Amino acid sequence: IRITDRPMTDLRHAFTLDDYDVDGKVSGEFRVYGKYLEPMGFGNMAIADGVAYDEPFESATGAVRLEGSGVRLDNIVLNKGSGRGVGAAYVNWEGGTYSFQFNGTRIPVESVALVHFESLPPLTGFIDFTAGGSGTFEEPRYDVRGTVRDLFVADEGIGQVAGTLSIVGDMMTVRMEAASPRLAVSGSGRVSLLDDMQAELTFNVADTSLDPYVRVFQPDLSPFTTAIASGTIHAVGSLTDIDKLRVDTTVDRLDLRLFDYRLRNQVPVHAELEGHAVRIADLRLVGEGTELMVSGALDLHNERITARASGAANLGILQGFVTNVRSSGQASIEAAIDGPMRDPLVSGTMRIQDGRIREFDLPHALEAVTGVVRFDSRGITLDELSARLGGGPVQFGGRIELEGYRPGRVDVTMRGDGMRLRFPEGMSSLVDANLTLQGTSAAATLGGTVVVRNAVYRRALEGGGSLFDIGGSTAPGAPGAGVGVAGAAPATVQTTIPLRYDVRLSVPSNLRVESRQLRLEASADLQLRGTFDKPLVFGRADIERGDFSFEGRRYLVTRGTVDFNNPTRIQPFFDIETETRVRVPAQTYRVTVRAVGTLERFTPEFTADPPLPEVEILSLLFSDVAPGRDVEFRQYSTITPQEQLLRDRATRALTGVISSGVGRVVEQTFGVDTFQLTPSLIDPNAQSSRLDPAARVTIGKRLSDRVYLTYSRSLSSSTRDQIVLLEYDQTDRFSWILSRNEDRTYALDVRVRHAF
Repeated sequence: IRITDRPMTDLRHAFTLDDYDVDGKVSGEFRVYGKYLEPMGFGNMAIADGVAYDEPFESATGAVRLEGSGVRLDNIVLNKGSGRGVGAAYVNWEGGTYSFQFNGTRIPVESVALVHFESLPPLTGFIDFTAGGSGTFEEPRYDVRGTVRDLFVADEGIGQVAGTLSIVGDMMTVRMEAASPRLAVSGSGRVSLLDDMQAELTFNVADTSLDPYVRVFQPDLSPFTTAIASGTIHAVGSLTDIDKLRVDTTVDRLDLRLFDYRLRNQVPVHAELEGHAVRIADLRLVGEGTELMVSGALDLHNERITARASGAANLGILQGFVTNVRSSGQASIEAAIDGPMRDPLVSGTMRIQDGRIREFDLPHALEAVTGVVRFDSRGITLDELSARLGGGPVQFGGRIELEGYRPGRVDVTMRGDGMRLRFPEGMSSLVDANLTLQGTSAAATLGGTVVVRNAVYRRALEGGGSLFDIGGSTAPGAPGAGVGVAGAAPATVQTTIPLRYDVRLSVPSNLRVESRQLRLEASADLQLRGTFDKPLVFGRADIERGDFSFEGRRYLVTRGTVDFNNPTRIQPFFDIETETRVRVPAQTYRVTVRAVGTLERFTPEFTADPPLPEVEILSLLFSDVAPGRDVEFRQYSTITPQEQLLRDRATRALTGVISSGVGRVVEQTFGVDTFQLTPSLIDPNAQSSRLDPAARVTIGKRLSDRVYLTYSRSLSSSTRDQIVLLEYDQTDRFSWILSRNEDRTYALDVRVRHAF
């Protein structure tokens, strides 16, 4: 007999084996002889795409021997996932007896249909087992001993689980043990294999971490939250009818750690499931400043909940449920939950005293949180809640509606006065704010006004670049690309918080930037728009006055504006004018530098008084080469000013990092504001083609807010000239400059500033 892809049910029926729930496509070749009811013979059989007792497998093969009164299966090989099973079996259909032996190795847990539950996370691991037994079909007997290695629930490891199943007739005896560094569970019991599956099971849990498995269902649970429990679970009744099942749970020890705050149970916690209802009779949690009592019931038939919570609670509990938050303070709670399980009514109050909440990513905590938070049928009211932020008072107001257990419509206000903030890094400001948060948890808008009464930015500015670097000589976003903007949208945006901005930022003439290299005063009127992930800024900032040191020279900012008008990203457009004075023997040049454009593309303009070509202005700024005096002779020079400038810039580009590092060390060691070592190439005769390497040392020290001293000396062996400048700003418009020049002469300049 040759069979190809024949349904297994046909073969089972032919040999009156319909009670064996095995299906698939059977192929094989058999030689059969003898009596019809007591056949003899032999052959080979293969099953593809099989299912045995609702458990699928890819293939199975074996040798078949018909022995008159029974059938013997030898060399059974079964493939399931990446695992394999081997064994043998004998069935005597005259006497109704059987015997078998089967071993499985490395069967993937995820390939076992028995452990697939839609409402539960996936299980992974490998199963090794040994199964064997003998008996009659009416009174089966067999034992299964198995081990699950590297068992995981989603991403949380359980470790190794071992257990045995012994079946005698219609009764199954179960023993299991799970052990890992964070899990210790043992259990035993009996389960009837009749339709109602009457059971009596007991499980013991010892010093087991519960938080990894809770985190599987609640991924947002803080990573700093841990829960260790010990206790027992006892179940009696029908496993097929929850109304006839009673489960008693006793938690002898519960240890909760919420970041640096600890809670424990004061007495054993009792919970029971009976009559399709779950009841918690006595849950008392105690900790420093906490004595909280919770009781309640959950009706699974009608899907209704009733719960009560009362007592004192330390606000440190919050940091166990909210990621990246630390909290402290006292609260007294009287709250009740009643109604449908999916949308209950919450009522009660929470009185907070001297609370403190700090988000890890923010430099300030919300301190002295005091007041009453009220719960009612519509949601949460915050009108009686106040706090301090940055030393200034903050008053909250408004409501948060509740939709089930989640926040619904949000309409919250916050008013703060005189708040001293340190944000962003390096910025210290005194602000008043009147803000609103409106919308839903899926789409909220932060609006209002922030008035900056005083702001100072004092973060040290590093780098050894030049005006060309500031002008965007490198591609935007490339490493070393000039200047960056705080808050500019990144190249790739990942949505985190569904929040939109509509905030006005008013900075009336009191924004200062102060560092050793830079001092600016500005005002601004800006609008913060866009989303949390992609904020946008519109408006204008006016630079009213300032000065900065660059490449060994001090520049005064005579005027400047920064406009924000790009509707797709934060991209400031600059229009800034600065000036500096360059002194050479017998001449002082006033050089004006104007830069117009964005950070990615600046258009610098250079002018001088007395007038000079632009290339010679650059030579004045970036080298020790004075402008040639013989115009007719310069055209025959073998080294053009452009070549000289390129060589000079190349020399400084190669040594700029070293110079910048030396400057920082000297500034920190000797307490000067600026120290710059500027390498260059010079023409010692001003009329020859020979260029000598040289360098210039520049030291700057601010003696007071209005007095600045600069010492500059060339290290060239041929010149060794020295320049000393003493600048005194008598008023914001009137200043004096006393100088000792290279030719050892002195000069007194008067500068008058007039804003048009």
